[in-house]
Amino acid sequence: MKKNGFTLVELLAVIVLLAILMVIAIPNAFKMANKVKNKAYTTKIELVEKAGQEFGQANLKLIREGTSMTNSNEHHTCTFNFDKKKDITSVSFNTKAYSQTLKLIDEASRKEYWCTRVEIADLVKSNNLSWDLENQCGQRCTTDDQRKNYDKVVEHPSNKYIMNKCHVYVYYRNNRVYTYFDKNQCDKTSDTPNSNGNSYRPLMG
Repeated sequence: MKKNGFTLVELLAVIVLLAILMVIAIPNAFKMANKVKNKAYTTKIELVEKAGQEFGQANLKLIREGTSMTNSNEHHTCTFNFDKKKDITSVSFNTKAYSQTLKLIDEASRKEYWCTRVEIADLVKSNNLSWDLENQCGQRCTTDDQRKNYDKVVEHPSNKYIMNKCHVYVYYRNNRVYTYFDKNQCDKTSDTPNSNGNSYRPLMG
């Protein structure tokens, strides 16, 4: 007559089977979670670039002449560097005297356009984008500047870091307004306040 329950061999077999399933399932779960986060970040970038384009359309004359948002006598160009696939690899922001006849760089791997640079926070303040979170300071902000810049935030969807200071380049090309979100700069930015160890989550640890 067979006794109820499992033998030691049967229990070991179950444990081994569960371990195998965990080895398979855990990496797949992480991959799926990362895929969702990356998709959320891509969607956020699309929203930011759309907001930049709307900002450019509303300030078309300034964009066409690369006029600074803070100094009407100052003008800028953006120089974009491309790889062999024509993807932008980097961008430089330059100050130049405006002239309609000024010849800008137009090469296969580098192109230059009149443009302006704004921060994501600027797009919110111009009503082209919305804050993700408000009233965030509490006791963490110790200066007026921190309260001004970080009480309301645009949040990175992948890691919950602050994106307020991330750069967006708005430029004019072929009679159209274009935008470029500088992901490299955004991922490296670390300017959020830190007070007594109770800090905002900066863009880089």
